[in-house]
Amino acid sequence: MRVLILSASTGGGHKTASAALKNIILEKQPDATVEIVDAIEYCGHIYNKTISDGYQYLATKAPTIYGKMYVSSGEDTWVNAFVTKFNKQLSKKLLPLFIDFKPDIIVCCHAFISEMVSALVVEGSVTVPVISIITDFAAHKTYINKGISAYVVANDDMIDELMNVYGVEREKIHSLGIPINSVFYKKKDRHEILESLGFKDGVPIVLIMAGSFGVTDILKIYENLIQLDDEFQIIVITGRNRKLYDAFDKLVNRNEDSFEIEDDDKYSPESKLRKMKEFTNQLKDDLSLSKIKFKRSTNKTKPTALFFFISNVADYMSVADLIITKPGGLTVSESLASGLPLAIFSAYPGQEKDNAEFLVRHNLAINLDRKNGAQQIHDLLAHPEKLEQMKANCKKHFKDRSAEHIYGLMLDLIAKNKNTEAPVNKDEK
Repeated sequence: MRVLILSASTGGGHKTASAALKNIILEKQPDATVEIVDAIEYCGHIYNKTISDGYQYLATKAPTIYGKMYVSSGEDTWVNAFVTKFNKQLSKKLLPLFIDFKPDIIVCCHAFISEMVSALVVEGSVTVPVISIITDFAAHKTYINKGISAYVVANDDMIDELMNVYGVEREKIHSLGIPINSVFYKKKDRHEILESLGFKDGVPIVLIMAGSFGVTDILKIYENLIQLDDEFQIIVITGRNRKLYDAFDKLVNRNEDSFEIEDDDKYSPESKLRKMKEFTNQLKDDLSLSKIKFKRSTNKTKPTALFFFISNVADYMSVADLIITKPGGLTVSESLASGLPLAIFSAYPGQEKDNAEFLVRHNLAINLDRKNGAQQIHDLLAHPEKLEQMKANCKKHFKDRSAEHIYGLMLDLIAKNKNTEAPVNKDEK
């Protein structure tokens, strides 16, 4: 079996889902040939930089604009028409990849890629089955295309959404979940993990996945939390955000009572001032003024374990009682797999906002208020029955063994496909 998985670098979730799927295919069928390709990069480095960097910039620096573009591209507007036309024109660049690889099936893990491949199916240049994996908890029009053989969705709500809003045939919709690393399915030694952290058993644990937050915001959240009278323990993971890790190191380890930080937080007054400077030519070179002073506001402490980038996030999710995070599709899936309720902070308009709405609707998460977030955490810790109900809901909505089930779907589609020859360019027929 030859499987071509097309991913993208707009966020880590697409790549992680692709890797999880590849791993399970090779585990089930070691002689299979599976290749993951960043399809947008394959189409052109400049295009990839425009899409990837443009997404990152708009989502973090201009979320309101990004949200409007996201909504507009999901409706019958000129934005959607432009995106569709552009992707269709660009799709021709993928043909050499298909001709060389000769896949039995193609899996798309990004909306733009689904639209590109669909255009080639419709014109007859691709004749193998195509699966579109929607890597969020709500659909978007760009994912929905005539040439797609099957849609894999993250939850059952999306079945009605695809059918009633987008007119997708029921038999094409498979509520199998977003593929995640199989490590999240393995039983963890809770005592060993707690011992490694120096934590007590029986005391609640709040996990903060903080890498994508503004520095000032998350430091203030942490300080508000440690001032609560409730007994609990905290794990902070900053990912590859070195500025945030260094700031937390000073705060958690009490190295300094006040220190300067560079903050990219789009909401802070300092950030807004910096953006004004960027529009003023004579001040563009004086960005050192963007450093602000952060002063410790409390002498209270909580047992806290601080980590930079780590590979065993699943271990800490397995022992935590609540996670403070942004609601990316993959993070949500991993949290649900861990039976871990979410406290959502500052969801971007667009996919994250849609994901948050799904989670809150099913009592899997709470939206943290910027001012009263600590009080909301207290309310959950003070009423463990509420937290336990949320944990039960997480397990109920988790799609177990997603990658395995997608692998089974792939086998079915390949078997049903009458023409398994490699895709060819019609001009070469």
